[in-house]
Amino acid sequence: MQQGGESMKQRLRVVAAAVACSGLLAAAGTTTVAGASTKYPPIPKGPITVGISTPLSGTEASYGVFTKLGIDSALAAFDAAHPNGIDGHQVKIDLRNDASDVTQAVQVANQLVANKDAAVITVSYNPAAAAQQLAVFTKAKMPVVADLTGAQYANAKLYPYLFSPNPSVQQSTTSAAQWIGKMGYKKVAMLNDGIPADVTDQTMIIAGMKKDAPKAKLVATTTITAGSVDDSAAITKLKQSNADLLVVNAGESYGPIWQAIQASGWSPAILTSAGAWYNGFTAMGSLEPKAYAYYWNCADTASQAFSATQSSLMASFASATSNLVVNYLTFIATDSVPLELLDYAITKHHSVAPAAIQNALEGLHNQTFLGFEYNYSAKNHYGLIGPYRAAVCHMGPPYAGGVGKVPVKG
Repeated sequence: MQQGGESMKQRLRVVAAAVACSGLLAAAGTTTVAGASTKYPPIPKGPITVGISTPLSGTEASYGVFTKLGIDSALAAFDAAHPNGIDGHQVKIDLRNDASDVTQAVQVANQLVANKDAAVITVSYNPAAAAQQLAVFTKAKMPVVADLTGAQYANAKLYPYLFSPNPSVQQSTTSAAQWIGKMGYKKVAMLNDGIPADVTDQTMIIAGMKKDAPKAKLVATTTITAGSVDDSAAITKLKQSNADLLVVNAGESYGPIWQAIQASGWSPAILTSAGAWYNGFTAMGSLEPKAYAYYWNCADTASQAFSATQSSLMASFASATSNLVVNYLTFIATDSVPLELLDYAITKHHSVAPAAIQNALEGLHNQTFLGFEYNYSAKNHYGLIGPYRAAVCHMGPPYAGGVGKVPVKG
């Protein structure tokens, strides 16, 4: 979900019920900032168009379908809450099929630039394709307000027009290392699938442990083949280390990992990435009570209350997906918050100029959109703060938010 194939799962789009589009977001309102600067060019006549890259064909087409339906619903809900659009301009979606293919994804990026879209809110699920798309957007000074899963994008100086509604790799792995120290684990084993982004996660957690979990010793590591169906040999090696915590970073194919652990009779505590909720989660079985994920958008307690807007949206997402997915709160952040952030940025300077959007978002401090609080700056384009910031969360129940199934922090 956050890195590698995991990102694809994390950003799974869902279909909100029609009620979500009939005013559930009205509480958000339309942000208008008085005394806006006039140094940026005004918004051209006509609609404000935002771009989306998603696979509508190829091996990941099913996720592309969810993306399209989810974005359609998010836009309808946004329109209901913002009847005048963004600063008096209708918002339109420019959705393009990248087929989860690098070559086609680059073509999509170039087309979004050629179409002069105001910004992009979804990039390819394929990490290699997303990296090339973001290179195209950066060169063209195209603002992006979307999930950014590469560690390199934390450098705001190199990527001045890229912003994320979610934490950075650095923020997430730091929270993981701090949690390991707080929990007092002494012997840690690690497994990854060789995908560069997943290896980066592991490397950064190890680095963080030196500072935040100095008493924890890395006793074993191993790498499996991405997508493997038999991980017994790797698990046997890790079990022999007698580790009390197993850290797993994989893009997908979590099911065989959990099955191999159970078959070996091993029962360590497990810290993994959020992709495990969306791939092979049911295979955890008896491992679930001791399983955790480093993520965000988690509740402080199982009894935590959510706003009426959040609760209604989560219920709609749950209804649309037969309540099969964990954490419907994160779908609010993924589908709706980017539109709210763009509304703020464009309205502030009455301009869709890249420099105007950049300036507005970098000056956005301690403001809340649909319950998610942000504090961006010229040096930090991963500004999620407040209760839903990077944390470590229980994978299993009890969950908060009723049908929202919001995981509770560990």
